[in-house]
Amino acid sequence: MRTLGPLGSRTALPLVLLALAGCAAGAPAAAPAPAARPAGAPYAPEALRAQLSVIADDSMLGRATGTPGARKAADYLVRELQRMGVRPAGDDGTYLARVPLIRESTAIQASARTPRGEAALGRGDVILLSGLSDVPASPRPTGEGSVVFGGYLVDPTIRSSAELRPEQLRGAVLVLRYGAAPGVTAQSTRFDLGQLWAPGSPLGALVLVNEGGMLQQAWDYLQGSAGSTLRLDTGAARPAGGGPPVFIVSAEAAERMVGEPLGREPKTGVGTFRWSLTDSSGPIDAWNVVGVLPGSDPARAGEYVALGAHYDHVGISEPVNGDSINNGADDDGSGTVAVLSIAQRYASLAPAQRPARSLLFVWHTGEEEGLLGSEWYGDHPTVPRDSIVAQINIDMIGRNSPDSVYLVGSRRISSQLGRMVEAANARQPRPIVLDYSFDTPGHPEQIYCRSDHYNYARHGIPVAFFTSGLHEDYHKPSDEIDKIDFGKLARITGLVSDVVGDVANAPTRPVVDQPVPPLGTPCVQ
Repeated sequence: MRTLGPLGSRTALPLVLLALAGCAAGAPAAAPAPAARPAGAPYAPEALRAQLSVIADDSMLGRATGTPGARKAADYLVRELQRMGVRPAGDDGTYLARVPLIRESTAIQASARTPRGEAALGRGDVILLSGLSDVPASPRPTGEGSVVFGGYLVDPTIRSSAELRPEQLRGAVLVLRYGAAPGVTAQSTRFDLGQLWAPGSPLGALVLVNEGGMLQQAWDYLQGSAGSTLRLDTGAARPAGGGPPVFIVSAEAAERMVGEPLGREPKTGVGTFRWSLTDSSGPIDAWNVVGVLPGSDPARAGEYVALGAHYDHVGISEPVNGDSINNGADDDGSGTVAVLSIAQRYASLAPAQRPARSLLFVWHTGEEEGLLGSEWYGDHPTVPRDSIVAQINIDMIGRNSPDSVYLVGSRRISSQLGRMVEAANARQPRPIVLDYSFDTPGHPEQIYCRSDHYNYARHGIPVAFFTSGLHEDYHKPSDEIDKIDFGKLARITGLVSDVVGDVANAPTRPVVDQPVPPLGTPCVQ
């Protein structure tokens, strides 16, 4: 799942920072006629384990987008689709749909000077966050400023007389302890971070102190990617930023910048910070994997029910207990094999017994880098976009409570689709609890905006997203196959399989009866 700074991307971190700064349900419908369940259902945990043992193997090297490991995973999916007889639906009669990307990296030279002396800050001390999502691209490449220590981002105990004034921030390097001060439960922030990093900001630079939490996730992710980021190569020039650079620094480096242990009270004139940034970039290729099973009804076969998961993960990182490969068994190996198993089951049916509408299977790449593969596919689909009647997305369904799954977005565009999911669940041998808490408007985890379904929803395509949520092994080498609950994985796979069949067999496509924001509008949880 896309990360909240670096449900698997670095680019969503600003959503968390901005959040700190400050589906309509229709009447129940009669259950549609059950879709044909392929012989042998329910889905076998052992078969899912066998597939996941390939996808989450060390030989895939963490499946980072644009790497040989990711291509190896894509080639495995292609071989399986060929074996099943699923038709290719990528570029030029193949299963692969190219996603053009540019890899960009920034080398940092930085140093801090206080009355105690001057110290260089290296890769283990400071990371550049600028260029990610709402954080401005192309920040000021060189600069120097007086260090101002701002204390905690959330701290209502600061006396107004001690609070920093705008003139004290002009040209300054503001060092902030990200989060709330000890013992503080209030969530109102002392600074509008969106204004601090935007073009026109009074700051020379913004420095966030990594003391755990979301910043630790961003730190680990950026360290693992050697500070590089990916973006789509649309042929357009990268938008100019012009805002101040935004850095993450270790707590120890922050103490060197401030010249003393970090406290709580703001301080000015405590030292000087200087930086120099050097950018480099180059193209890389990545691929979505796309296949189609034609529908059995000539009148409806030109319409598609899309089913997707992302097969990329976060690659190789700093070792944890000697293991440096992030196998991503749950994120999103679990979704990857669920889609593969569903494709296999429906492909095993005789053509006349398959669902009325065609089934479009898309394994996206670049999800962990900011939903890049699904963004490209949403803008450049290999079937007519208006022929996609719904998209069902699966991302992390193998962990946590054995009897529940989070359902996100199922009524945001089509309340009918939401009712169809519930009806399919009610028919299961053991219905699973559908937890809508992550679908709450304004939920701080921003799950609706964090996985590939969103790049279909933004085009007005009804979506339903299944996830079992985050856990302590999220984006760590410890997200291993031995921690997967294959019984739960099989149950959710069976439910999703029935939802796909129900939508594909329904007399009409799901009705869009909810407002769809104009294309280009920022995602709103």
